[in-house]
Amino acid sequence: MSLKLSRRIQNINYLIDSKDELLWIDDQWDNYAFRNYIRNLDKDFRDGNIFYDKRNMLTEISANQDLGIQQNIAIKKFKLTRNYDKLRFRLLKSKAVRSLKIALALEEVKLNTPKPVAVIEERGSFNKIIYSYFVTEYVDYDYNLLDIIKDKRHPLRAQVKDWLPQIAEDIKRMHDAGIVHNDLHAGNILLRNIDTSPKFYYIDLNRGRIKKSVNTKTRVKDLVRFKLSSEEQKIFIRNYDPSNYQNLLNLMIRLRDRRRKFIDYKKKLRSIFKKNKN
Repeated sequence: MSLKLSRRIQNINYLIDSKDELLWIDDQWDNYAFRNYIRNLDKDFRDGNIFYDKRNMLTEISANQDLGIQQNIAIKKFKLTRNYDKLRFRLLKSKAVRSLKIALALEEVKLNTPKPVAVIEERGSFNKIIYSYFVTEYVDYDYNLLDIIKDKRHPLRAQVKDWLPQIAEDIKRMHDAGIVHNDLHAGNILLRNIDTSPKFYYIDLNRGRIKKSVNTKTRVKDLVRFKLSSEEQKIFIRNYDPSNYQNLLNLMIRLRDRRRKFIDYKKKLRSIFKKNKN
């Protein structure tokens, strides 16, 4: 099954869509003060709580009525450090635009993701990205799922088995809608309301794609980064597609083994290059 996405996602209604500037703001957030704040974001980005600053930068900005910020927001600034990325994104949609499209698609199929608020980007000569931001409402989550899964002594580690059926159903709905996350692992799943009614939020959407349909191999390839114990993996697959359980499990084992060998090969190449430089 594949969901026919609405025109809202296929043709995003940008407030500004020119050669040099792109601006989108959610209708519920659009006001003069907030629009002015977003358009000057590149000057004021560090005025907040930076909680991640590696490949990209993530900042939490507190609610501020003078700036039209209704509630706390998260601002993601995309960095293009590799020359390869700097070149290819002259020809492609930015990571901010990709994030927006996937977020809107997830909302449409009733899956949780931080609500998109705004996208702002500027391009220079030869379509070079000067800056690119994706803004969402801030989700005050309890845990990142990876923090629980990687720690065998975590007090909530045993509960992962209880959460997997819902996560599997969510991802099945994602794939059935033609949405491929392309970076689906425990670190990109946030948990909220952990003590009452757990909710799962899917984040880091900039590698995502929307397809007319998602075949079996593509589905499983989207799952191989999601590292679970053997028992947990079986629980996940049984809830993802019980009618095709064994085939999916065998394919996942093969693709995961292939991915592991590829990663080992890349590590060897890097070590060789480092030795040659020294």
